[in-house]
Amino acid sequence: MVSVLMIPFILNAQKITITLPQHVNKEYVFVLHKGINQDTIQKGVLPFTGKIDVRISDTYKDYAGMGGLIIKDISAFNMIVNHEDFSVEQGADGKYIFNNSAENKYLYSIIQDRIIPEEDTTLYASRFIQLIRYNQALNKVISQRFPNLKEKGAIRSYALNDLSFETLYTSSLWYNIIDALVKLNGDQQALGEYMTKLLEKIRSDEVYVHLVDNLITITEQYGWDDAFDIIIPYVEQSGRIPVPQDKIYTAFILAKVRKGMEAPKIEGLSKSIGEAGEEKALIVFYQPDCENCHIQLKQLINEYSKLESEKIRVISISGGDDNEVFEQDLKNFPWMDKLCDFNGYSGKNFMNYGIMGTPTFFLLDKKGKVLRRFAQISELMLSNAVL
Repeated sequence: MVSVLMIPFILNAQKITITLPQHVNKEYVFVLHKGINQDTIQKGVLPFTGKIDVRISDTYKDYAGMGGLIIKDISAFNMIVNHEDFSVEQGADGKYIFNNSAENKYLYSIIQDRIIPEEDTTLYASRFIQLIRYNQALNKVISQRFPNLKEKGAIRSYALNDLSFETLYTSSLWYNIIDALVKLNGDQQALGEYMTKLLEKIRSDEVYVHLVDNLITITEQYGWDDAFDIIIPYVEQSGRIPVPQDKIYTAFILAKVRKGMEAPKIEGLSKSIGEAGEEKALIVFYQPDCENCHIQLKQLINEYSKLESEKIRVISISGGDDNEVFEQDLKNFPWMDKLCDFNGYSGKNFMNYGIMGTPTFFLLDKKGKVLRRFAQISELMLSNAVL
């Protein structure tokens, strides 16, 4: 029964025969590109013949993009995977010879022979070449100290009107182009608004979710909360992710605690926000084993007398699970409100505030409304919120 069930899978699988006798006995992995990720299709050791058959299952029947053969200690060998059963070998001159693959013959005529074939937009290879050229143009603009405004506008316009994110997703160029598009924007508001326009044009739900996930990582990494507060509410309201998971789920929660909104109640406080006579409240979420948290907390301790004079109440919330470590924090912190429920990121306050990383600061007014969110105490001290 098992053999019968396996036959359709084998028959339907796309087959790529690769012959590289110069790399016998070396470990290999064959992957397909999806955004910043790679799906492993097959791995093993090249046999003494140097010949392997890579079989791509029906799971990837709609895949059109770049595949890569990664051999240990050797540069990756990239090729286009697009519903073709084909073979490839390396000739005596080192050039790759493809049989039964219009896609790879088109691509490698450019790469190896420097021949520009007649454009054929039905081929993924043609669209991939366009992506390479666009990536080069992007890098040129962002590398200039004073970029040409006309060129910059054309680059932005191309992404909005002509760039296929579905093609980009499987191209192996995803990171390069998304990273450059992020750098192209001068401030957080411009970045947030631009990215929502790009998200709007994406048809594939898989690609849409992937870009959202990437943007959450980017805004979190750089502390770009204003951009986050534009992008994530847009995504949530779009309804395209009805069952958010992992990082996106957490981001949806965090987006509910953004500028102008009433902050969730803090569990464990002896006096609620506003009851201690404060003008503002500064909440800091931290982890005891987080190096940057220690740096920020040390700065916070140094600035505490200034904050106290401004009637800013400091509330620290630890994500630790060790009572002995927390007891040491109690001794080191000069402020009164020091909380820990020893449940880490699963603690009520961490969950209610959607904390994805530490340190995270929230500044609230005396009525408990969020004034701003940031990742470094210096952002607070340099802002008009305090000075």
